[in-house]
Amino acid sequence: MTFAPRRAARFVAALAAIVALAAPLALAGTALAQTSGITQSDCDQGTIRDKSGQVISKARCEQLIGKQVQLASTGFEVWPLIAGGVVLLVGAAALTFRRSSPVRPL
Repeated sequence: MTFAPRRAARFVAALAAIVALAAPLALAGTALAQTSGITQSDCDQGTIRDKSGQVISKARCEQLIGKQVQLASTGFEVWPLIAGGVVLLVGAAALTFRRSSPVRPL
């Protein structure tokens, strides 16, 4: 029984390390993808749209070249992936650190 507190402490430390390393990776992509600068090639391709989804005029687009704009949402929610990953990591950690039963001689 003296090893149980140590095992629990290792489990908590491993879980904390996994969460601490995975959280910035999961959130960095969404944080970086929220704003971007408009380029001349964006205007030439006609890929810039207003909030209603309509393509803006070429003259208006050229006025915005080099300015930071907020990008449209893709509608893809990341939190279910993060939650699923955490559940899988907790399950893997629980299986790894589970208490093994003593081997009985035959």
